[in-house]
Amino acid sequence: MNELQKLRSKKNLTQSKMAEILGFTKSHYVKIEHGIRNPGFKFLKALKDNFPEVDMNEIFK
Repeated sequence: MNELQKLRSKKNLTQSKMAEILGFTKSHYVKIEHGIRNPGFKFLKALKDNFPEVDMNEIFK
């Protein structure tokens, strides 16, 4: 389980709900979570805005 999955699980969120919170499609979110796609600036900003306690360096090592 990668760090993004751990964060989502810790918050008891489904992939769909996490994608909705961040303002992305589930498909886009899943690709980032599984490492198929790299997160862009908008994704990183949305993640930090919605989860300010998150250490981005830990999530995306």
